[in-house]
Amino acid sequence: MTEYTDKVEKQRQLQEAESWGKGVKYIHINNGVIETAFNNGDIRYEETKSRSKPTWHREKPTKETLINKFQRALVDMRLDYWK
Repeated sequence: MTEYTDKVEKQRQLQEAESWGKGVKYIHINNGVIETAFNNGDIRYEETKSRSKPTWHREKPTKETLINKFQRALVDMRLDYWK
């Protein structure tokens, strides 16, 4: 039964990282342009003055990169907690 524990753990981490990656990192508004950055590196640009479709800058990180970013964010959150 324990022969697949590593694979199951890796998949669990990937699912958590993908869910975290869809979260908003920051929102910046300047000169009528709303810039929304996500944890996975994607950025959405939306102009408030014109009713055009939002444009996207897609980062497309690999699975390993996304998991590494997620683990770093977890460590940073823990360090901030203990300050």
